[in-house]
Amino acid sequence: MKRNFILSLLLCSGMAGAVQAQQAVPNETVDPSDVDTTLYLDEQVVVGHRMKRLSLFRLPVTLSETPLTMAIVDSKALRDLNITDLLQINKTTAGIRIMNNYGGFHMFRARGMDGLVLLSNGIRDERAEIYSCAPTSSFVGVDRVEVIKGPSSALIGHSAIGGIINVLYSQPSARTSVDARIAVGSWNTYTAQVGATGALSPTVNFRLDYTGIQSDGWRDNTRRSNNVYAALDFRPNDRNKFSFSALAYDNRVHTDPGIPRFQNDIFDENGNKVYSKGDIPTGIDLAKTSLTYVNDHLNDKHISSTNIWEHNLSENWLLRDVLGFSYNTLSYLQSEEFSHLTSKTPGRYKHYYMNGDEKVYISVDSILREPFHFDYDNYYAGNQLSVQGQFEALGMRHLASFGYDFSYMSLKRWQGQVFSGPAISTVMSIRNPISNPGYLDEKFSQIVDFIEYYHSLAAFDQINVTDRLAAMLALRYNMFRRNITTSKSDNRVVTEKGEPAILIDNAPTFKVGLVYELTPGSRIYASVSNSFRPVRTVGDNNYVYLDNKGRTITPNSTGKVYAPERGMQYEAGIHSRFGSLLALELAGFHIEKSNIVQKFGKNADGKSVIGQVGTVHSDGFEIDATLTPSPYIDLRAGYTLTLAKVGEYSSTEFAKAAFKGHYLPYSPVHTAFGWLFLNNNSERHLFRLGLGFDYASESYADLANEMRFDPAFVANAMVSYRYNKFWTLQLNADNLFDKRYAKAAENTIQWLPEPGRNITVSAIFHM
Repeated sequence: MKRNFILSLLLCSGMAGAVQAQQAVPNETVDPSDVDTTLYLDEQVVVGHRMKRLSLFRLPVTLSETPLTMAIVDSKALRDLNITDLLQINKTTAGIRIMNNYGGFHMFRARGMDGLVLLSNGIRDERAEIYSCAPTSSFVGVDRVEVIKGPSSALIGHSAIGGIINVLYSQPSARTSVDARIAVGSWNTYTAQVGATGALSPTVNFRLDYTGIQSDGWRDNTRRSNNVYAALDFRPNDRNKFSFSALAYDNRVHTDPGIPRFQNDIFDENGNKVYSKGDIPTGIDLAKTSLTYVNDHLNDKHISSTNIWEHNLSENWLLRDVLGFSYNTLSYLQSEEFSHLTSKTPGRYKHYYMNGDEKVYISVDSILREPFHFDYDNYYAGNQLSVQGQFEALGMRHLASFGYDFSYMSLKRWQGQVFSGPAISTVMSIRNPISNPGYLDEKFSQIVDFIEYYHSLAAFDQINVTDRLAAMLALRYNMFRRNITTSKSDNRVVTEKGEPAILIDNAPTFKVGLVYELTPGSRIYASVSNSFRPVRTVGDNNYVYLDNKGRTITPNSTGKVYAPERGMQYEAGIHSRFGSLLALELAGFHIEKSNIVQKFGKNADGKSVIGQVGTVHSDGFEIDATLTPSPYIDLRAGYTLTLAKVGEYSSTEFAKAAFKGHYLPYSPVHTAFGWLFLNNNSERHLFRLGLGFDYASESYADLANEMRFDPAFVANAMVSYRYNKFWTLQLNADNLFDKRYAKAAENTIQWLPEPGRNITVSAIFHM
């Protein structure tokens, strides 16, 4: 790996020389977007002050002109804080939770809600929606990350109930630039990042980036990640621009199933309570005790392409087409389920818990490990066609966009694992686990085929009603269809083809808002938006289904059971900027989500019971501030109060409304971050010291609010020294005081410790 890093740097140096030679061309073409459309969004750029137009609007509007809250983590923040993937953006954002679960799958929450749509260069990753989580890769060539919070289906389409996370990549530039970074960190972590951009001719620019990471990992969850990003843009004339980009990665992770917690109060032989529900056994080293099987893995390979054509129809109107393709192949094997050994025989074990009036004896030292396995292949194709521009009507200026979006997604999943071999179930000590009890042979017994079609018609209008009042109107009509076929198989060969189920949902969505300019630097706004999320439950004879009145229902002839989830958000806030001294964002929100599907255990016949009887709501406010009293000091901080709770839902014979008022899982009431930067500016050298923190109050892994995560205050720091215009040395320290905490749990009971103290030293080159 180290040799590859050196080769990568040599390659970039060679590329730089070639680019410089090619740039000795008269009358070079400079991308106007590098100059004319650059906007300065001090109001809400979380760390850093520059970015281009807000990409999700497809129009050249600044954040302060819109009635919404968006968090933006720009390239400077990514570099200064050593943010190399989405899991780390909590260093600079509040109200957003990104958690690592199931060994390498990422879960997303915003304002307490799930249902965030994940975009890569504006192209959807549907895997996160199908399974409520998805793996993401290390950043390569990433320019910034945009996060819109709350229901946003009018902006991007179905399922955006929690919001939108959009990862945007750097675009080619005619200006020659080469960047490289070599880093060494804790747990034998080595990182290499190299990138170059420039002009291949007066009309063609290129960009090429590589990121490679290898690590023994916190808790021995080893990681190997290779990522490549390449882009070209071509301007044959003043009216047309073509952009082509491709992203590929190969990630291999040895997964981490966490540490199981007790699901009951545990008593010793004398009746003394020794553990409470949610405790983990004493004497476990959270940094070293790994319960994985030697062959546990998450291997994820990806390739995608985004292709854009922009054609100037006139001085005021632009035709834009975005065509995207992606392919993923994933293999997952993990020791996902753990259980303590139990017996009803008195004296079999020295501890017990109560199951009603009955004692169940339990071994607190030994557990049974059982594996879980699936693979899938995923294909996606999508197209976004829009016409955008400006016009005058009724004395008002309109910035408008009209578009049609289409996407096709196919996912084939091999599941229903059949295991054989001595590792099929392993009894072992929880303090001294066995990583290799023998071979494990895996076969599949089911193949599930998902095919989804999505169409939408969208209109967006930013209206300057007066010099000080603006209105925003976004409308989208969504048409969603999903075909699901579950077939029996002998490993990967179909033995009995299943009958397809067809789920169809159509719905209008909107976002409406007003923005009023109080002073040249301050605007107030208010907005209302909604979302819809297709429920992908398919009828099965082994389940009992309840409607929103708590009544038993039967799936229709196509297998459809439930109506879509609905979300509604009411938001008001302030965008303020006081010169270069202070940028301030305030927002208050109320979110309602209905048609929630809940699981209620099993009935007397042993059938699982599912009901669409739930509602949830989230209320709160947010504040983000950037204070720069002098060139030598800048302070950035954010705080979010989120009261995300279970609301009204119908009582049934299977479950009373016992959860009403409980907090939603993974939704702390208080989240905050802060950074103080001290800068020694000189003509030649730049010394920069940063001290920061991120904080989350207590939260829960379950609706019963019994599996609790403790509050966590995590300190971070960075220091950098720029020796000259080419070289910078940087040190980053995350979790400075080695805090032991968790913010996610597998199957609600397996505690996933967050990484301990992590020190990274980097050498950064820029030319």
